[in-house]
Amino acid sequence: MFIVTPDLKLLDLNLAGDALVKSDPDIQLGGGRFGFSDKTRTGALQAFLANESLGAAGWSYRRGCGSIAIIHVEWMRSFSVEAGGNAVALTFQPADPTERYVWADFAPYFDLTRSEAAIVRRLVDGQTPAAAAVELGLSIETVRTHIRRIYNKMGVSSREQLFAAVASFRIG
Repeated sequence: MFIVTPDLKLLDLNLAGDALVKSDPDIQLGGGRFGFSDKTRTGALQAFLANESLGAAGWSYRRGCGSIAIIHVEWMRSFSVEAGGNAVALTFQPADPTERYVWADFAPYFDLTRSEAAIVRRLVDGQTPAAAAVELGLSIETVRTHIRRIYNKMGVSSREQLFAAVASFRIG
């Protein structure tokens, strides 16, 4: 989530917003402002936010990779911004079911490798170890080895415990 002024001055962002900036080349922060790599899209969002009669609304755009993302827009009228202005909370929700969730980086917290974290995300999204192996281009034996290491590092002994351990890192 990003909290911005209607002219896209960045006031705050959470861990998921920070992860999104680092992983999505379409989203940019610069000069204390939120924006997109496509300046036309940035201008379109600013024009959308200029309508202060909005309560909660949605704004969608096509990402550079071709998928659609939806931004949930929530006006924060009680939020104190310079000279009594308003703030807007922008929450991103990919419309593509395979990108339903935004993840904060949980790998360092559990001392997982990048590959292990990728497997955890796929398991939480409902993939079987065999499907994760195919998608990641790994053998099923390699994925099973990763899963054993993941369980050991995270101190869990079941999928339910694994899911519970990472649930707070998933937004969406």
